[in-house]
Amino acid sequence: MTRRQGTERMRDEPERGIADGRTAPTAGDRHRNGDGGDDRSRDRHPGGGRSPRTMRLAVCAVFFVTGAAFATWAARVPAVQGRLDLSAGELAVALVGLSGGAFLGLPLVGGLVARYGSRTVLCVGMAAYLGALASLPHVPDLAVLTAALALFACGNTAVDVAMNTQGVLVERAYGRPVLGGFHAMFSLGGIAGATAGGLAASAGVGIRAHFTVAALVLLAVAGAAATALAPDPPPAEGPARRDPLLALPGPGLWIPGLVAFCALMGEGVVNDWGAVYLKEETGASPGAAGLGYAVFSAGMVAGRLGADRLRSRLGTVRFTLLCAAVAGAGALVPILVATTAAGFVGYGLLGLGMAAVIPLVFAHAAGLRPERTGSSIAAVSAVGYVGFLAGPPIIGALAEATTLRWAMLVLPALMAAMAALATRLRRG
Repeated sequence: MTRRQGTERMRDEPERGIADGRTAPTAGDRHRNGDGGDDRSRDRHPGGGRSPRTMRLAVCAVFFVTGAAFATWAARVPAVQGRLDLSAGELAVALVGLSGGAFLGLPLVGGLVARYGSRTVLCVGMAAYLGALASLPHVPDLAVLTAALALFACGNTAVDVAMNTQGVLVERAYGRPVLGGFHAMFSLGGIAGATAGGLAASAGVGIRAHFTVAALVLLAVAGAAATALAPDPPPAEGPARRDPLLALPGPGLWIPGLVAFCALMGEGVVNDWGAVYLKEETGASPGAAGLGYAVFSAGMVAGRLGADRLRSRLGTVRFTLLCAAVAGAGALVPILVATTAAGFVGYGLLGLGMAAVIPLVFAHAAGLRPERTGSSIAAVSAVGYVGFLAGPPIIGALAEATTLRWAMLVLPALMAAMAALATRLRRG
């Protein structure tokens, strides 16, 4: 590789250099590390005897289990509400435990991953996550339900940070982007969990039997996957183990954090207001309005399945700009053309454009501080999650002051802000 080629590669494909914590490899580096060789040559490092393919399948399974477990709960929320005879307001109080547990756990989990390793945190977090899922049908009242949902969310947060750290380790073993495929498995797990939940509800299966069987099956899959996870790199000597437990964004992490903020705020808006917009502004039937979210989800899956190849070809900056452009166009379509068909087209483009942003910024943030992958991912997640929580009420307030159609202009504005921030990802 010539110096000019290496410079161009570092500029146009930062995830192969700065964004994943490595400089452009020389021919000798590729020979020693296995870049450009077969999987057997990569086994020596960092897989510790495991092939990258084996580790990749294990991490895929963990992502799938995580998505399926959350969808199992989401699909049976009405049954949980009915069992305790909760009003809408009481259910909202219980859901505060879900969002609060997730948000408060993020800074702490990054520090735990840095100290104890992603495999340990993932195993403990998965046990808490699935244990809390199995406990939800047994809670006696609102207070215990709120506490159980907080534990469920904390376990989910621990697994989320740890499994993304594992994804980055596998990506480094491969020497090319693979993180987007893991997030596609999360989406597919969500579809599987929601489908199973819908079938169980239709068949009259109670939530105790459903949640217990689901938790046991998912725990068995996760336990098998845990035996083949990527080994964590050895901790740095000296003060590395004395890093603070709270993982807060450092100077280099605010830009990827703000990109995550834009993406997750947009996702939260579509989750909570997408169907409402189709019903109120385009006259869609309730069934068609609900189908809009399915179209958005399908776009997310398709985008994540193709994300790794495009990221490898375009590089972090150009790929983020492409994501922002596609999502921004999707956000504008149902605003400019207020029909149900246009809404479906727009939501599909939104899902396609936003699908890869989170795995992309996670990989970029991990590369900025490769020795602190878990804490970097947790810090970026915390910033992004603020947007996820803030988006829906902001849209509600704007819709109350104007109209929902005007309020939804927040979405293309977010994508424009994402594009502006993307140009600064080169410097982190």
